[in-house]
Amino acid sequence: MTPFSVCQDIAQKNGSPLFLVSRLLGEKKRRLFITAYAAMRIIDDLVDETFQAGDPSQRAANRPLILARIAQWRAQAIAANRRAFLPAPDAFAPPVFEALQETIGASDLGEWPWNALAEAMIRDVEEQEILTWTDFLDYCEGATVSPATTFAYILACEVRDHRYVLAHPPTFCRDHVRDMAVFCYLIHIVRDLAKDARKPPQLITIPRQMLAASGLHREGLALALEHNKTALIPLIRALLAQARERLAPGLETIHRLPLRPLERMILNRLLKKYIDLHAQLEADPTRFL
Repeated sequence: MTPFSVCQDIAQKNGSPLFLVSRLLGEKKRRLFITAYAAMRIIDDLVDETFQAGDPSQRAANRPLILARIAQWRAQAIAANRRAFLPAPDAFAPPVFEALQETIGASDLGEWPWNALAEAMIRDVEEQEILTWTDFLDYCEGATVSPATTFAYILACEVRDHRYVLAHPPTFCRDHVRDMAVFCYLIHIVRDLAKDARKPPQLITIPRQMLAASGLHREGLALALEHNKTALIPLIRALLAQARERLAPGLETIHRLPLRPLERMILNRLLKKYIDLHAQLEADPTRFL
């Protein structure tokens, strides 16, 4: 298999909305998306499926190894960004970073998305509980703003002489997608609340203060879901209210991205999915319980 085909297999594995809409991109931008998505996917899967799935003793035993892998992933992503990645014998998923070097290495995306995502993954592995709304927004920078920034860059950049370039500073896409990225993440949390409540409590990223304000705690969500689903409605409404606050300003800023008609259509199609979900949940907060 070629490095790109390895990335293709990883990217299409879970059929995410991002991957599905990416099929509409032109060939060169699609290659940029596939490699970036695959690189981010492998570290997220390592943390969620390899580390978080373990019991407390397994997680404690595996924590040093997983933290070392995150550090290695970060170093390889930055090396690929600088066109300096060399697949050493102990490299992490070397075909992914070989492919990433050919695409991201020919871009001016910068290193922030890789550093931010690594910090969020470290927080997950160290099991740092999200206590306040400020903690939540800090976590979102890596968990959702980072991949959203990368996707926005892919939509907005131009292909010139075998390079990807954006006529704006590196922070441009980040600043224009932040509110909508948090909006979409909040909708994900509400949509998946029933499923996530039955998983280990460290996977819950809702701030403890917000849970407490609704008379809940993350360790008791599964029990509340089983015996009294209506007890979760105040929490859901609080999450939806936070999403609602970000929707209008988020749409205003994200639509300032300088996109061509095809990329604008792709973005609108993706956003519509989340906006429709938000409307459905506003009408019926128990829809996914």
